[in-house]
Amino acid sequence: MRSLARLLLALLLCVPLGMIAMPDQRAHAQPQPGAGEPSGSIRISLLDIPADRVDDPRANSYIVDNIPPGESIARRVQVTNDTGAPATLDVYAGPAEIRDGNFVPKPRGETSPLTSWVGLSSEEVTLENGQSAEVLVTIAVPDDAPEVEQYGAVWVSTRPAAADAEQQIQQVSRVGVRLYVSVGEGNGPPSDFRIDGLTPQRDAEGNAAVAVRVENIGGRAVDISGTLALGDGPGGLTAQAVSSSTLTVSPGDDGEVLFVIPSSVEFPAGPWQATADLQSGWSQHSFSSEITFPDQGIGEATDGDGRPLGLWGALAAGLLAAILLAAVLIRRRSPGNQARSPEEH
Repeated sequence: MRSLARLLLALLLCVPLGMIAMPDQRAHAQPQPGAGEPSGSIRISLLDIPADRVDDPRANSYIVDNIPPGESIARRVQVTNDTGAPATLDVYAGPAEIRDGNFVPKPRGETSPLTSWVGLSSEEVTLENGQSAEVLVTIAVPDDAPEVEQYGAVWVSTRPAAADAEQQIQQVSRVGVRLYVSVGEGNGPPSDFRIDGLTPQRDAEGNAAVAVRVENIGGRAVDISGTLALGDGPGGLTAQAVSSSTLTVSPGDDGEVLFVIPSSVEFPAGPWQATADLQSGWSQHSFSSEITFPDQGIGEATDGDGRPLGLWGALAAGLLAAILLAAVLIRRRSPGNQARSPEEH
């Protein structure tokens, strides 16, 4: 018995601690485009990029900065009219939030502490077709500002036609540059994310896709996108996919980056060796795992070792039972728990 107990303990000590973790249930998120993406026939783009963020892809498109209380920053944006006619355009700041993996702008007219800090050199510009104008955006943080990250956008918007002024429903177009403004001393909290695993799936039409589970482990929002490579498939097949959209995740939250596999024929189930390369700003991470696509619906999620996460529960239960059995056997064989004969009293 004692030999069996020692053998069980030796086996347990050889098992990595990570294998005892239970599977993590994560929500599925379908990200949508947010502020900062051109739409229609007016455009806005960021002209100024901080010298220390030239290599940061996010800072090349959005105003991403950390500002100490009592200080300010200034950035120029360029507004362009491509409507085909002269136009007077409104320029203003609006709040936004991160919800379900999306950067969600709020309707015009709503405000937030961040929007009250934003000053614009012009709140309207009149441009001929094809003409552009620069607008200076100043963000001045008050001394008593809370040290948190806030979200918003600097918008350029068309105006309804004069003939439609009396109508209750008026159609306008707007595009914006996102604002990610963190308040605090120094460079602000670090920004980073972690890849937790892959989930293969198929829709009702048989189209294959892979959801990459990610978690924001930093102190600021992240905008995650990237590529997925499939190799070592049946017959040596390979495939490539680009994320269908950008996933925006707030600190401490999680979501999924979706890759739809382009294929004009029925895509083989596998197994495949899948490698996801994801990026948000300077943060870059890769993750590899073996996956097999289901006939339909959601397949088995896998971790970095390619092991189905559905097996973790059974494995953890087996390990727990082995630990308890080993403890019982050792307790029974210990000298203090053995029966004593009358001569020993």
